[in-house]
Amino acid sequence: MPRHSLGALTLATILLAAPAARAADADRSTSAPKPESWVLDANDWQDGKDLLPEPVVKHLQAGEYWFNVVSIDPNRFHHNYSQAFWDATDANAGKYDLDAKTCGLKDKATGKIPDFVFGLPFPTIDKADQQAGCKIAWNFTMAGAMGGGGGATFTLNGVDTTGQFRRIKAFIHSRGYQGRHFGPLADNPEHLAGEGLSGALEPLDVEGVSTLTKRYWDWESQDAIWAYVPSTRRARRVNAASRSDPVAGLDIFADDLNCYAGKVEYYQWKLVGEQTILAPLLQPYPFPMKSVSPTRQLIDTPYMSAGYEVPNRRGAPWWIQDHLVFVKRPVWVVEGQSSDPYYNFGKVIMYFDKEMYRIYWKLVHNRGGEYFYTAMCGYHFVKNDETFSAVFPNLVVGVNDKTNRAALGGRFQSSFLEQHWDPGYFSLRTITHMTD
Repeated sequence: MPRHSLGALTLATILLAAPAARAADADRSTSAPKPESWVLDANDWQDGKDLLPEPVVKHLQAGEYWFNVVSIDPNRFHHNYSQAFWDATDANAGKYDLDAKTCGLKDKATGKIPDFVFGLPFPTIDKADQQAGCKIAWNFTMAGAMGGGGGATFTLNGVDTTGQFRRIKAFIHSRGYQGRHFGPLADNPEHLAGEGLSGALEPLDVEGVSTLTKRYWDWESQDAIWAYVPSTRRARRVNAASRSDPVAGLDIFADDLNCYAGKVEYYQWKLVGEQTILAPLLQPYPFPMKSVSPTRQLIDTPYMSAGYEVPNRRGAPWWIQDHLVFVKRPVWVVEGQSSDPYYNFGKVIMYFDKEMYRIYWKLVHNRGGEYFYTAMCGYHFVKNDETFSAVFPNLVVGVNDKTNRAALGGRFQSSFLEQHWDPGYFSLRTITHMTD
């Protein structure tokens, strides 16, 4: 959900527009021509060798994964984002630069952080540019921010080869100050980029555990995060590096929502390649929104069943069985790495859509340089007309290939957009009174 990377971060502490021709290339198979819809499975796994990260290909070859691949109209897919967003992107050409020390976004006219940004700040990426990786990360951040704020109730499911071993029900709410349609909010006294609030609802042993995150709109600050545990009846500050800690002992991390949930400035970014990838989506084109108030819209989406929930399943128990399709998309392959000594990950390889700037897959290495984990990140789009659109993360499948366990996050059936939260909602008072 828009800017829900903030909510995911808090929950974990507790528990260039690319040319149309390039998009068209995404629909060309590397082997024999395929029909508009086809299934990639172990019988023709070689057709997926160049369309998936290597660890995923191994699961495909073993018959544990399979992919419902559908073709898309590149122009229609481009317009999953509003014309207002694309017009702003075009207007951003030449407007922004990067702070050399931090990778922070800089207004060329002032040499300072911009007051407000909407649209992709870097409409064109030059792959020879030494700063290309950081610019790609900024495009990703601003594409995800366009919705402005909202929320959903979802589940986290720990799954191993025998089935589900743990389930947590939780919620995420967020408010974004940067990147939103219709311009900046009038009041932002803390000079925030965004803020999020999340809490656990089930089971009983985690009910009421809640967190608050505030992300500052600057180049240097860490996220301010508070965690509240009902049994102690107190909120405490926690380190932002905890987003690389497992959530409640599951094989999923706060940095998995959107496939990256931190500030751009937290990582050193390096563009290392480009290719075509299979991108997971709930459906290729936008879902409708239903207005329930002048500021709130609801979006209904189908539930994605996993193998452990389906009799006579196909593939791994954590693999999604229905309501998930894959489309071929051109991507930038980017390496990110944190310099924070408390951050558990080493090198992280991410696959960014060259046009829509979503991360579909990431490969995580430990600080010793050894690969151990893949996250698949799925999305859906919403749009009213050409004045408003948003992109929601709706699925994470995190797989630890060292332990042969996985976790699923998201899969909600209802979510909402909210343009005007109560001014006092994102506060310590809210999280400390969650179970009153």
